[in-house]
Amino acid sequence: MKSTVIEEDVEAVLQHAFHGKPLDPDVARRVRERASQITERIRRTHGVIDDASFAELLEEE
Repeated sequence: MKSTVIEEDVEAVLQHAFHGKPLDPDVARRVRERASQITERIRRTHGVIDDASFAELLEEE
């Protein structure tokens, strides 16, 4: 089974987080770039939420 770059990055991040394996700078860069793109899509769709509203949402759960 062929893995994707995203799957490989996930595995590298998990190895880093749970086993202390060094994280390749290219993996870190790709993860930051994807996170930034996802954050921007969420902001375009839902707007920016203030801290008080966010805390209120957490309390509802």
